[in-house]
Amino acid sequence: MIAFGDAAGGTTAVGVYDLHRFTKVASIGVPSFPHGVLAWAPDQKSIACTLGDGAARRIWILKIETGVAIELPRPPGGDVPGGDLFWWQEHELAFFPEDEAPLTFDLEKLELGEFKESPSFKKLDDAGKKSWIEGPRLNWPEQTGWRLGLRTMVKSGIPPSRREPNSNWEFSGQTVFAFDHPKLPLGFGFKSLLANEGDRVLCSADGSKFVRLQNGQIEVTFMRKATCPEFIFEVDMPLPVEEIADLGPHNQIESKELCLLVYAPLRNPLNNATVGPDYKQVRALARLSEWKGRRAVFIVQTHDGSSMTEAIASTLHFWRLGSMAEWKPAITRKWWASINPSSAALPAKLPELESPQIFNLSQDSTSLLVMKAVKKTAPEAPRAIMEEDVKIFLSEHHAKASRGDVAGMMSDYDQRVDFLDKGFIPVSQIQAEEAEYRKKWHKGTEEVVGSISVINVSGVWKATYTISFSNESAVGDWYKGQADLSMTVKNEGGRLSITAQRALIFNVSSSKQTSAAPPPNPPAPKQPQGISSTVPKPYYISTTRVGDARPIEFTDQISFVKGITWHRTYLELAPDGKILNTCRAIYNGRVGVSQDRKSAQIYVGSQGWERKLGTPEFVRLCGTNAEAMVGKAVNFQFTQEGMVVPDQGISFRLQK
Repeated sequence: MIAFGDAAGGTTAVGVYDLHRFTKVASIGVPSFPHGVLAWAPDQKSIACTLGDGAARRIWILKIETGVAIELPRPPGGDVPGGDLFWWQEHELAFFPEDEAPLTFDLEKLELGEFKESPSFKKLDDAGKKSWIEGPRLNWPEQTGWRLGLRTMVKSGIPPSRREPNSNWEFSGQTVFAFDHPKLPLGFGFKSLLANEGDRVLCSADGSKFVRLQNGQIEVTFMRKATCPEFIFEVDMPLPVEEIADLGPHNQIESKELCLLVYAPLRNPLNNATVGPDYKQVRALARLSEWKGRRAVFIVQTHDGSSMTEAIASTLHFWRLGSMAEWKPAITRKWWASINPSSAALPAKLPELESPQIFNLSQDSTSLLVMKAVKKTAPEAPRAIMEEDVKIFLSEHHAKASRGDVAGMMSDYDQRVDFLDKGFIPVSQIQAEEAEYRKKWHKGTEEVVGSISVINVSGVWKATYTISFSNESAVGDWYKGQADLSMTVKNEGGRLSITAQRALIFNVSSSKQTSAAPPPNPPAPKQPQGISSTVPKPYYISTTRVGDARPIEFTDQISFVKGITWHRTYLELAPDGKILNTCRAIYNGRVGVSQDRKSAQIYVGSQGWERKLGTPEFVRLCGTNAEAMVGKAVNFQFTQEGMVVPDQGISFRLQK
């Protein structure tokens, strides 16, 4: 349903329209039109609003089923606040005035109170509290797989005349509403949804209804799901990439900002043969993804649903301050080529193009507003990157992690990163591992502890510092600790990116440690005297235990060669000692060593199988045991012979 100021009957009223039954279900008379937002009740059966000005302002509750408008008395000792109004709890309204702190209104006691003192507010996590206090308080509108945006579509791109070949191209376009890719700067626009300055827009959470207020009229567009067009294609370039040494814009090629336009074909009416691009019919704007030899892969940057059948690619460009600049080698001026579908995958990230924008979407408390885009001006000379810039960049990187902004975190990395103990890996692998990690630990924070030490070595920034971290799963499990980080950051044209990352984790604690009940009558283990040691170094430490429930032998081996690798081998033994079943779990871990180098703590981060040689029933039994190790922190103490776990009575012997 949608509620609105209704003047159809010649009197002031609030109308309610059912978007499924296509009928007005209520028109509730009120003394004057409400201020600002109409606040829906959680059960969708009532609406709250404010009427009147100054001391005469009152809260009204509008009952949809009965069409009754109820004026509430003035709150004891206070005027009705102004500002945005939300019906945020069953029996509680929330006011967000511009000139005072947020307030609540108790619909049972009819009393105002401080918003921060509301019991419902105190139950929110830090992110929820920040969202309500600072905004935005409504999600406009972005869901898994899509988000609403604006795209300025290039409709024609005409080259300069024959007599003035160095003059500017003539471009024309229009701005349409579009569904943007959730992680990449790509968009699919709708030719039927032109954007005009002053349009106010609402959108249902699932994207099925697009609502626009335009010139006093409410227009609702009902959307349907459709197959996404082909976003990736290949073309034969005018020359191999190896031959562009003195011709092309190298930075734009390396940064994937080189673009081409996709045109409708221009046909010779005498023989119907395609002779080149029709400059007055641009179908799409595409940008470079990969160029090897003469073959290049392009990604459609903006598309409005026009047919790509028999479309051709031409005219290479890149963007400067929102204006298109042509790549001017003579060999490319008359070049055009057919486009062919490509099996290539979308890249993990793409930089945003500085393409021209006529309008932008601005978010306020009640809707999205179409506004004129600010014209880009020539920037000042680039400022040299200083130590403080690197510190701010790294601090914001961890703030993104705390916000759950995985895409933002990935944008801080270079295309390939020397990451932890994994060597050089693509940023797409880091993103995949981070996404998998957050499936288990859906909530987390990272915060810099103390200061960040930064030095510049041959033009590359080296930073060392400590962070504290905490993570929580959906079922309430948690772990937290600290990590000493070593980061390498490069500066490329004023853009910072992380090229290497190392971490040493310590002081780890977890819910499983604190909540686990001790075994009955546990033996008092001998507390060995620790000795100084250094980790990592190339040695293996192992111990052997035998289970009580069935004849299963556990053998643990820990390697400190390249990070932490923990092997746990399971052997099921027959009475005569013969091995019946074997399987082995492999854990990846992180280590933290005490300052006196006499003890260490290993946090078990992930687990996988090297081989499964036993029966399915045996493997399941071992799997339950192996998975129980994940998320635990094990405290070791170094001895002359190897290591011990004092609280478990386990000893590990050193094997060089």
